[in-house]
Amino acid sequence: MLGIVRLHNVPVPKRLTSLLALLLLALVSGCGGDDSGSSDDASESPTATGPSVNVPAGVSLTDPGASLDLGQPASVVYDAGQKRVSVITVTVRKIVTGSMKRDFKNFVLGPKELKSTPYYVTATVHNDGPGKLGQAKVPLYGNDSTNTYFSASPIVGDLGVCPGGNLPESFGPKATKQTCQVFLVGKGVTLDAVELRPYEGFEPIRWPVPAPEEKPKQKPKA
Repeated sequence: MLGIVRLHNVPVPKRLTSLLALLLLALVSGCGGDDSGSSDDASESPTATGPSVNVPAGVSLTDPGASLDLGQPASVVYDAGQKRVSVITVTVRKIVTGSMKRDFKNFVLGPKELKSTPYYVTATVHNDGPGKLGQAKVPLYGNDSTNTYFSASPIVGDLGVCPGGNLPESFGPKATKQTCQVFLVGKGVTLDAVELRPYEGFEPIRWPVPAPEEKPKQKPKA
């Protein structure tokens, strides 16, 4: 899947172009991090479904399958693996269409990737507690016009417009991080929605991609 290729950013002197074209694009898996912790703010009521965790007081979990507008938050129980479970609130704020030719000009890509379209998703992740989520993957996925969901593309190198990456090494309760995730879709395919999938079997919460605004038609000159 284009959504899970690893992209390499390297200098591209002309004499090395043919050698650099041999670099491989690799699949990745989520990274490890801190063990889960505890918080004094937690209520005593575990969630009815999904991973067992005490939901912090004042936090209301968002219904699975909800469809939200950009800027609307969703609170869920996130199972990041390795006994790391916590409640997080995720807000997808912006979805921007990028350009492979412009934004990835210093990256070594295969023919399929060069024909793809990048989407940059800006989101805020807040750890409500009680667990620690250091270096956990941001559980956002793309869903395209073929109804296929896929993870974000990890960026190896410097993509200033949207750096990607996991949560910080230290990401305990009450920590907040603004992140930008890169989603690639193939030629002839569009990104339909960004989905929050915090654990296996969870019905994803969706932020549909807004339809592009139509430009007003110019009146013909008299």
